[in-house]
Order: sequence, then structure tokens, then C-alpha cells
Amino acid sequence: MAVVLFHLALYLPGLGPALDVFRYGFTGVSFFFILSGFVLTWSHGEGDRTGKFYWNRFARVWPLHAVTTFLAVLVPPLASTTTIWPALPFVLTLTQSWIPGGGFVTAFNGVSWSLSCEAFFYLLFPLLIRGLRNHRRPGLAAGALFTAMVGVGVAVSVSVSGPVVGYLLGWLPLYRLGEFALGICLALLIQQGWRPRFTLAHAVGFTGVLYAALLAASLITSGKPGSVPVTYADLTMMPGFLAMIAAAAASDLTGNASSLSSNTIVRLGQWSFALYLVHELVIRMVRPLVAGSPTGVVLIASALVIAASVVLSGALHELVERPAERWLRAWGTTRRGRHRTGSRSGPPLAGDCQSGPSGGAFSATQP
Repeated sequence: MAVVLFHLALYLPGLGPALDVFRYGFTGVSFFFILSGFVLTWSHGEGDRTGKFYWNRFARVWPLHAVTTFLAVLVPPLASTTTIWPALPFVLTLTQSWIPGGGFVTAFNGVSWSLSCEAFFYLLFPLLIRGLRNHRRPGLAAGALFTAMVGVGVAVSVSVSGPVVGYLLGWLPLYRLGEFALGICLALLIQQGWRPRFTLAHAVGFTGVLYAALLAASLITSGKPGSVPVTYADLTMMPGFLAMIAAAAASDLTGNASSLSSNTIVRLGQWSFALYLVHELVIRMVRPLVAGSPTGVVLIASALVIAASVVLSGALHELVERPAERWLRAWGTTRRGRHRTGSRSGPPLAGDCQSGPSGGAFSATQP
């Protein structure tokens, strides 16, 4: 929702300062990358097969991505999102974030650039999890990794021009891999028995303070919101995101009920991937209709965009995402069973269709 509100503030004309507080909502992508590494580590068994892992990731992500890419052709483009047909093979193979020019990164459904990063993370995950599991001090590894990200971020920012910095530190999967690896380290740390001494409320408050600091820094340095560079904003928010995930996980493990475990929040969490992929398409449809309208009309349109995006995300989750994932996973399980038995009719193996832990806040956000 932070990303949704950020895009509303960015793309809908006539809002004025009404949604300026959400100018750093893009940092929600950083939260997603960290949480992705955490959840995949939490649900990964040491004996899990690499081929099965890759197939399950494809089944989880690609069908809905393909559908929303097709839908993107049917709606008006934004300035940063256009139909560039030569980019289509890269978009469909989730390699567009490796192409620095020509508008390929944000072609079709612009938000899918982050899935290109995720595809790279998935590719390296079997290697990363083996290496980091052998590390006796994942907390120390996380500290070294975050320090390295700060160092590289500052060094690149001061030595390279603006647009190139945006690509190298924002869209290029290689740098964003650090966020995913931080999530892996955090999950391993908690699996080894570490528990935070703060509550989820404390972590949320701490994250709010960091966000307020970003807004204050913007006003002090430039007099307008959103002026802190993307990389610095992401790095500022990462400690808060790590704290929230750690506190929520600890709450799940101790059985303490929280608002994140309510049926409504879990259901919205299940829809969140679809919401992420569909909301910008809704904004693109509404934007031409409200151009030049008074602020009040645009605010009403923004509320309708949010409502429509949530409803559409629920429909896409139930009608596309879930059935496609189940069918592909079952098909993959049957194929593996046939391969092992040397028969064309071998039965599925028990447990092959499982997709990680059930219950709690984190099953809903399985990326």
C-alpha cells in the first residue's frame, strides 16, 4: 500500500501536497526484497531440491506477471511506462532490469522491474542459503553486508552521474541483492535462537521515526518532499524494516496474537502481490480522466483507485494467481514423479505441493 500511495502522489495531477507524505513509499520495495529473503529461508529445508525450488518460484510469480503484462497493452501509458515491443521478450523472461537503456526496465507494466530483480535472487538463492547457513554468525554477516551496501551506495553516488546512479543502485539486480541477502541472514539468526528484545509496536515506532527523518531531511535540504535520493532513502529505512520483520516473526513463534494475524490482514496479504502488479494499471486508466480536475475530485478518484485496485487484486488472486500456481505445481510434481519411477503414470510425491509454512503473518507474504 505504501507503493500504491507513492504512485498516486507521483502520477495523479492535481493532488498538490495532499499525498506528499507518501513520497518515500517506494521504500516498500526494499521491504519486499528483505521479506522475500526472510520467507524463502524460513520455508526452505536443507534437503529441498534446486529444480523444485526454481519451478515453484516460476509457478508463484510468472502467470500473474504474464497476465498483467498483457493487460498493460490495453491501458494508456504513463510517462515512465510505455509499450516497447522489442522489450517484450526481456519482460516475459524477467530480464528487463539488466537492460539499462531504451526504456526496457519499465516497459509494459512498469512495476515488474522488481520481479526481474526477484528472478535473479531466486537464481542465486540455492547458493546463498548454502553459504550463509555455514556461517556461524549470520548477525555479523548481516552487519558486514549492510556496511558494504552503504559504502558502495555512497561511493557510486558521488562518482557517477544521476541517471546512471539511479540504474546502478535502483534497478540493477546486483546491488538490490544485498536487501534479499539481509532477509536471509535475519531468518537464519532467528532460526538459531536469537530473539529481539523489542516488540512489534516498538519496531513500527522506530520505522516511523526513520520515515519522519526522511521527510524532515527533504524539507531542510530542499524545501520539498521526496528529495532524498532513492538509495539513501532505502538504506535509511532498512534497519526499521529488519526490526519489524524480526519482531513480527518472534510474535508468531511465541504464539502472541497480533493484528497481523487477523483473517482480514492475512487475506489482504495474500492479495498483496496482485495488488502490487495491478495498481499502476488502474492509475493509468484513471489519470487521463482527472487531468485538470480540482484537488477534491482527484482525491475522490484516488480513493476509488485504491478500492478498485484492492478488488481487482482479490479477483486476480482467486481467479488467476492461485489456480495457475496450483496447476503448475501439481504438473511439476507429476512430472518429477514420472521421472523418478520411469513411468508415464507415476503418482505425485507426498509434500511436493507444499509451499512453505502455514498460518501467521508470513505465509500471506510468501513471494
